[in-house]
Amino acid sequence: MSNNTPSLAFILADYVAPTIGCILSTLTFSAPIKSLLTAIKSGSLGSLNPTPWAFMTGNTIGWLAYSFITLDLFVFFANAPGLLISIWLNTGAMKLQYYEELVRRSSSDNSSRDSDAISVQTAKFECCQQLTSHELKVLQIVLVWVIILSTTSLIPVSMDEMKFIVGVAVNINLIFFYAAPLSTIATVIRTKNSASIHFWTMSMNTANAFFWCIYSLAIQDYYILIPNGLGFLFGLIQVALYQCFPRCAVIESSDSVTELSGEEGDCTEQLTRAHHGNGDENAII
Repeated sequence: MSNNTPSLAFILADYVAPTIGCILSTLTFSAPIKSLLTAIKSGSLGSLNPTPWAFMTGNTIGWLAYSFITLDLFVFFANAPGLLISIWLNTGAMKLQYYEELVRRSSSDNSSRDSDAISVQTAKFECCQQLTSHELKVLQIVLVWVIILSTTSLIPVSMDEMKFIVGVAVNINLIFFYAAPLSTIATVIRTKNSASIHFWTMSMNTANAFFWCIYSLAIQDYYILIPNGLGFLFGLIQVALYQCFPRCAVIESSDSVTELSGEEGDCTEQLTRAHHGNGDENAII
């Protein structure tokens, strides 16, 4: 056998592991899709935590920039689909937060039945005048990356310096992306309920980080190793929390946003009913 023939370990670490990593990355980004579709159908985010989706957008932007600098196709194909998915996830979360606020404002208005249409339109106008909390998070993260990429592109720096700046920035973003589900740790411990931890996202994140650790060790790229090593650790912590605190279903009250949105038809009509109630209880599912 020729000495130039790559070893099995080399093939596994340099090609197989990152290929699996690309697949798992896309599956990781896709994991919340089903939950968001369910939330959109019900009209409420419920226990879903959309914060990781904002960091997902920043994470994919940063790694795509890093792949351009290092000419790493594995990093590119691992993150390009994720950017598109994250845009859709964040847009869905923004719409749901807007709708929840719209229902809340309409329901809290105690004006007379005759002014229902006016109060609903007023609530719509007031909601349009302000950003939702998730919109602010996404805008802040995108703004940070616009500043970073503009600075590294417009100011004369070497490729190594550019790699360092983008590598450090994306490391910080990825740490937040992996750790974001842990922001609900206080709620999980207090309620002894792991419903806020998304099982498939947790599983895919952990497995994904493991394979990227193998690849990063093979090519000796510590910008990839450090965040994925921490991501693997965060994943194990989430698994422990998920096992310690069983997932319990959250039962919504009969006048919740979820059930108000269960009826088909124009949103204005639903909001009007939410405003003053309806004599026919079967009219609101």
